[in-house]
Amino acid sequence: RRKPGNAVVLCVLCIPLLGASLLAKLGVPPFAAQGFGIALPVIFLALAIAALDDRVRIDPRRLGLYCVMLAALSLPQLLRAGQFSELSLLMLAAVHFPYVLVVKDGHERIEAVLKCFLNIAAVLALLALVQYFLQGFISAALLFPLDNFLPSAFVVQGFNAQGTIHYGSDIYRATGMFMLEPSFLTQFLAVAIIAEALTSSRLLRIALYAAGILAAHAGTGLLILIVCLPLVVILHKRWDLLLYIAICGAIFVALGDAFDLERILARADELSDPKSSGFARFVGGFYLFDQMLWPEPSRALFGYGAGAFMEYTHLFEREVADMPLTKMVFEFGLVGATVYFGFLMSCLFASPLPRLVSLAIALTFFLNGMYVPFSHGLALSLLVLSSRPPGLPRPAIGRQRTKLASQSDDGLKLRPA
Repeated sequence: RRKPGNAVVLCVLCIPLLGASLLAKLGVPPFAAQGFGIALPVIFLALAIAALDDRVRIDPRRLGLYCVMLAALSLPQLLRAGQFSELSLLMLAAVHFPYVLVVKDGHERIEAVLKCFLNIAAVLALLALVQYFLQGFISAALLFPLDNFLPSAFVVQGFNAQGTIHYGSDIYRATGMFMLEPSFLTQFLAVAIIAEALTSSRLLRIALYAAGILAAHAGTGLLILIVCLPLVVILHKRWDLLLYIAICGAIFVALGDAFDLERILARADELSDPKSSGFARFVGGFYLFDQMLWPEPSRALFGYGAGAFMEYTHLFEREVADMPLTKMVFEFGLVGATVYFGFLMSCLFASPLPRLVSLAIALTFFLNGMYVPFSHGLALSLLVLSSRPPGLPRPAIGRQRTKLASQSDDGLKLRPA
């Protein structure tokens, strides 16, 4: 029998997920033009309403770590007596405050939240395939309706919402209609592949997510799969996945012309091209550190101060993107960055879900801007707000539970996973 209020709990848990996906493009003037959508305000509003209804509690351990993090990020800036942005520090504190919260009995609804996530992923993948393969038959305006029919003042700006697969092409990369840009779609679907492989393991779903990634023509989701899929196979002994991966790979190679696989593989060269977005996001920061951070030990330890990244990067000879790792190390040094990522990882790995799902979502934090709602929405819904209380055994979910049940039928003792 369901407990009273379970629907409310499920709604609160799923709202950050919706903010990371179906609501990602929506904003209000003038903030939408500045790249800020309604996702984070809606998440804060939902948590405030849930708190008033006594459905949210503060996790004391996380609150302590949160305070340590803020002290570690604030104190070095004050001790150096240099200029730093109080607003930037305040925004960082506000965005990460929900990480100290837990929805009461949220861990009991994690399977429903996971089901919601996988269903959204399936819808986005289908829409991505529709967007990609119907080009030439349907107007691009109809395939990207939010970008073309909503007033621009209500659509989040500053993202590559309608990018072509390469310069001079008239083929657009798929976004699933709702995602801010193709890279977010591929990361969403990559996390879905890892979650699906570890729980329900529906092979047609996995193939659908993979096809959606190819239709998006973005490489960040592939980076997540490159790290996580081998761990799924080895740690969970999913040797059967090797056969399925080989079959799917053969099918996609056979359809290589349709997906333009040559262009997808060519994106790996971006990491060595100083003029590419891939270089700016994942390589340029290390050149920045070599030139402006490591020569000064005090800067290397404590950074240049909150909000300093955008002030200094225009002086740098190479293109560098505002990525979380680059920003945290440059502004708060090795000390502040270590404490910050330590706090973040401690929150992300307290979920009832398999730890490799936590790892996949943790990787998205290194692939996107720190204040973009995408990673925060995934983390809050699937990992943070639904985390299990201390001392509670990690439950069996999906495929794990099925395996345990079969063992129980054979006379083995059933134990929590």
